[in-house]
Amino acid sequence: MTTNKTIQNKHNRKNAAAPALDAQQWAFVQTGLEHLDDGFSIYDANLKLVAWNSKFFELTELPMDLFGYFGAPFEDFIRYNAERGEYGQHTTQDFIEERVVEARKFQPHVIERERPNGIILEVRGNPMPGGGFVTVYKDITQRKKAERALQEANDELEMRVQRRTAELEKTTEALKESEERIRLIADTVPALIGYVNSDLIYTFANRQYQQWFGRSPDHIVGRTAEEVLGPIVYREHLPCIREALKGKRASREFTLNTADGKEVLVLVSFIPHISDNGDVQGYFVLGQDVTDVRTAEFKFRQAQKMEAIGQLTGGLSHDFNNLLTIIIGNLSVLEEEGTNDPNLMEMVDPALDAARRGADLVKRLLAFARRQPLKPKICDARILIDGMKDLLTRALGAQIDMKLQIKENIWPVLIDDHQLENAILNLVINARDAMDGKGRLSIYGENVPLENGFSDRNIDLTPGDYVVISVKDNGCGMAPELVDRIFEPFFTTKEKGPNSGLGLSMVYGFVHQSNGQAQVESTLGEGTTFRLVLPRCHDTHKNETPSRPVTNLPQGSERILLVEDDPGVRGFTARTLRRLGYDVITANDGHEALGILELDPNFDLVFSDIEMPSGLNGIDMAESVREDFPDMRILFMSGYPDKIMDKTGLWQNELDLIAKPFERLELANRVRNALDRKQ
Repeated sequence: MTTNKTIQNKHNRKNAAAPALDAQQWAFVQTGLEHLDDGFSIYDANLKLVAWNSKFFELTELPMDLFGYFGAPFEDFIRYNAERGEYGQHTTQDFIEERVVEARKFQPHVIERERPNGIILEVRGNPMPGGGFVTVYKDITQRKKAERALQEANDELEMRVQRRTAELEKTTEALKESEERIRLIADTVPALIGYVNSDLIYTFANRQYQQWFGRSPDHIVGRTAEEVLGPIVYREHLPCIREALKGKRASREFTLNTADGKEVLVLVSFIPHISDNGDVQGYFVLGQDVTDVRTAEFKFRQAQKMEAIGQLTGGLSHDFNNLLTIIIGNLSVLEEEGTNDPNLMEMVDPALDAARRGADLVKRLLAFARRQPLKPKICDARILIDGMKDLLTRALGAQIDMKLQIKENIWPVLIDDHQLENAILNLVINARDAMDGKGRLSIYGENVPLENGFSDRNIDLTPGDYVVISVKDNGCGMAPELVDRIFEPFFTTKEKGPNSGLGLSMVYGFVHQSNGQAQVESTLGEGTTFRLVLPRCHDTHKNETPSRPVTNLPQGSERILLVEDDPGVRGFTARTLRRLGYDVITANDGHEALGILELDPNFDLVFSDIEMPSGLNGIDMAESVREDFPDMRILFMSGYPDKIMDKTGLWQNELDLIAKPFERLELANRVRNALDRKQ
């Protein structure tokens, strides 16, 4: 086995210096390479190391003092990596021989390799004329982590942000390299590299210039910077160029329309070339396409903003639902029991109507915050949309031509069908207003299988099967700055009115709560397309037939332990249940409820709020109750299904839950059903 000492002996023999070469040409390339985020190495036809940059040793963690010399054998690199476990469990000598034989084929290759320290490298090798190869090492760890994070959590979302490297380091060792080899290295770099002298004349340019500006390097060298860039881009670059010629590094980010018609975001750095005596001889140009990075940053900020707004609206809705439970509950008792004072009833009816409209507003806020209780079931989108045809036609009016194009074999989805109907109706009404009552509207439904992930400015989708429902209009369209805010609550492009600005935010929240995503595309003056992207449901079980609601007031005499921290809600609920005949004992929080049960376990039902203070929420309290009293019936109430319920995954399938605000009839029916439920 070759030891580090043996490798060191080889390193000591590096004093057989390489023949001299054009140092200035190599300096141009080497200096540019040292400012990239990628590592590079070049081996000649005898598999000897003849060129590298410091990033190569940094990414691979190979000791530069052992291998950073001209003529280092490729076999020594492989042996060192094998002995420190870089390639897993292999017979070292056999593995080394296989790798060397494979390398001598000089075949182009691209591989991804995860190092023992968790760093993931993309290794891209290209053969050179006459033998040998140049290899680019790119750290793609953050990109891979971001992909995994996006797959696990919808929203988006961890970002890859490229960083600038350290100050330029001048090369002091001359390496023999031909102009052809220098050109090959520069053209392999995934970035734009150029050199402009103090007279603003290009003396070097790599192939990336042709992709971005439509000119080959041969047609760039010898031309002025203004000729190469064009007068508009040159004027925008001029302040940075002046800074570089003063000896200061400068950079700017701008949008470039490339020669092939693409629009990309480009980060360009202007790096001064300063001689040993301090004179500025020109500047290096280093340009990188940062479109993907900026798009990812934008999506991350949008996700954070929407999540923050969702948390705020969810919390406010919880408090308002407690207030509305007290108001609606007591007013509904007055309304149901009647009164001999007609003047009083004239005040009760509008007050109750206003409170119910307030409850509907809170539900809209909860829909955006993704906190509303859903009742998902297997749904056929074609049947659902066909059933809405008459409703949608009436909503659009006679002057809008509507077409439904729903595939007959569309996949089923697991979703709350009533909320899906509301979402489609919201999008249709929004389209009607955008067309000012006249135009064409199309609703599409189609199956979209994704073998690879998909990402754009609006959504991120992992591989899988999706059902896409699209609502397309030919209305006025929207500007990009409006599209970015279209799903925010209370943001609207319409005139202010009742509940304005909540329709699209409800759609956004409902779709995301259903594990789907909402996408919008719009062109000013041409129209808008909204897409609801819903995951396919592979379950084939039939939905349960819903039971008929009870319209009278069922009563009982069982004992109920009521757990609620809000005194107003607790008082109304206790009074209502007692008037229905139940024996009610109240507790202010979960700890008090457990203390009561410890002293007196003879209860038929525990009726508890979910969000409570004192560090013990309703779900955790219920788990403690079931440990000691496994047959105890439990009914929950909540102003919104919060993050605790989301984590358990129980609220839609297993929790018996009554949503606030509730009226006396609903309370009586749900309590009676909970007591009659078989354990």
